[in-house]
Amino acid sequence: MIRYIEGKLKAKTKRGIVVLANGVGYEIELPPPARRLYAGRPEDDGVKLYISYQATQQQPVPRLFGFPRELERDFFEELIVVSGIGGPKALDAMSMPIPQIARAIVDQDANTLRSLKGIGEATADNMVAQLKRKVAKYALLPEDAATSEPPDFKIEVRETLVKQLGFKSQEAQRLIDLAMKENSAIKSAEELFDEVLRLHK
Repeated sequence: MIRYIEGKLKAKTKRGIVVLANGVGYEIELPPPARRLYAGRPEDDGVKLYISYQATQQQPVPRLFGFPRELERDFFEELIVVSGIGGPKALDAMSMPIPQIARAIVDQDANTLRSLKGIGEATADNMVAQLKRKVAKYALLPEDAATSEPPDFKIEVRETLVKQLGFKSQEAQRLIDLAMKENSAIKSAEELFDEVLRLHK
């Protein structure tokens, strides 16, 4: 079962992206915040996603749902066990920050839950009944922790090379990839930037 994918952004789709990993293109559906996150990314950009692999009797063709953070995937897998919520509906409902959704469930705030896409009165009641004791830990998280991807120092370096030093995007990415290959111990934007400039001399 697929639980994590790391590869390159191959294409964008209506509900997500296609990730090329080890020569295979995986079509992955994303929650709205992650769709927006990748909307502005160029092709061949690096992608790291935690995956929920779903196949049922009603939907025998496997579907991959991807999340920038593991806790997002875990929350999604709590949602899909609720009566009346399947994978696509759960994904669309995650347009609101996860801690906000979790607090609404814990507080039995049906109005907030009904404001989520695809969630009606009966489904909101089911969410409260089935998840109230399970999602309290998510309600304690900072809201930005559940809706954004961890910072990627390689992206910061590429943007600096392109916007401030006049490199073309492909050349900047080539140098970054070469620098990481030459020195896999690089852990910060500063170290990577120095290595790229050394290689470019």
